[in-house]
Amino acid sequence: MKGPDKYKDLMTFYKYYNGEKVAPVLTIFIGGNHESSGFMAELPYGGWAAPNIYYMGYSSVVRFAGLRIAGLSGIYKAMDYQKGHFERPPFELGPMISAYHVKAVDVFKLKQLRSRDDSFTPNPVDIMATHDWPVGITDYGDVHGLLRIKPHFEAQIPMNTLGNPVTMGLLN
Repeated sequence: MKGPDKYKDLMTFYKYYNGEKVAPVLTIFIGGNHESSGFMAELPYGGWAAPNIYYMGYSSVVRFAGLRIAGLSGIYKAMDYQKGHFERPPFELGPMISAYHVKAVDVFKLKQLRSRDDSFTPNPVDIMATHDWPVGITDYGDVHGLLRIKPHFEAQIPMNTLGNPVTMGLLN
């Protein structure tokens, strides 16, 4: 895993992974840039990461409780976006990092989604989970509250560089 040492503390997830503990509720998650690239690569299309904990893979859709939930794992880096998933364990430093970058093929898969009646009508999903927020999402929320917590984001907002530039198109 590439990241600051503060994120490398094993904590307690291994207890769920080895079955010593079971999550009290179904947990569905996507990957980001602080997960183990090697572990996430074992489930590229999604699957059970541990009892009652489901990883959505690089991109996928699940149905739960009548909801259609879509997920896109990773962070956006333009240099790796068109490359596809070329990384293979054991990871060296470069592929360890690019393995958690959003790839065009995964966005393409999600763009193929259609509404439940197989039409092109809006809202083919009820919930969309992404690790990187979409560029422009600050137009739809409490940007002043965000900037109180993360003042260093202020310069990125008017330049449209805060977040993933392809996911707003996906949401639209």
